[in-house]
Amino acid sequence: MTQNEIKQVIEIDASPEVVFSAISDAQELIQWFPDAAILEPKVGGQFKLSFLKDSKNSRMKLDRDFINEGKVLEIIQNKKLIHTRKWQAFSDFAETIVTWELEQVDNKTRLTLTHIGFTGKEQGPASLEEHNKGWSFFLNGLISYCEK
Repeated sequence: MTQNEIKQVIEIDASPEVVFSAISDAQELIQWFPDAAILEPKVGGQFKLSFLKDSKNSRMKLDRDFINEGKVLEIIQNKKLIHTRKWQAFSDFAETIVTWELEQVDNKTRLTLTHIGFTGKEQGPASLEEHNKGWSFFLNGLISYCEK
C-alpha cells in the first residue's frame, strides 16, 4: 500500500475460471461480497455494489447503507476486470479504479487487486486505511467462497 494506492495479492486454491466467475457474476458476488450487486460484464457496463444496514446477510455491522457505483473499463475472460468505483455516501470521495488481475500458478490462481485514485485526503470509512482493511476482509471471504 502506498499513500494513494492499495495493492493486495492472494492465492486461491481454485482455477482462474472459478475465481473470475466469483468476481464478475452478480449472483456469485453476493455470496461473498456485497448484499446486492449489478454487474454488466462488458466494457461500459454498470457496476453497482450495495452494502445494506438492515441486510440479513450482511458480513459486517453497518450504521447506514453504503452503495458504490461505477462502470466496467476492461474485461478479459478469466484474466482481468477493471472498473471505476464511487461511493454515494461520500460526496467528496473521488472516483477510483479497481483492477482484479488473475494469473494461474500451478493449480491455483494468484489474484492481484489494485485500487487507485485516492487523493490522500479521505477520512473515516472512506480512508485509504479503511479501504485496505475492507479489501483484506473481503478477499478472505473470496478465498473461502472459491475454495469451498
